[in-house]
Amino acid sequence: MNSGCRASGLVLVLLAILQSLPVAMDAWQAWQFPDTASEWIRLLLLPAALWLYARYFGIRGCRTCGSHDGI
Repeated sequence: MNSGCRASGLVLVLLAILQSLPVAMDAWQAWQFPDTASEWIRLLLLPAALWLYARYFGIRGCRTCGSHDGI
């Protein structure tokens, strides 16, 4: 993956996290589920965005940092 695609992918994943985090925090603090469908979509976006970040952009998912054959 070239650096332009990697940078734009990282921006999109971080944007998804920033969009879904306030909904998740409000639902957690109020101890109730979201009311609207758009809030549900944003809430369900959080685990997917976190997984994408950990898989492709985190330290352990870095493909250019060296060989990770043992991990």
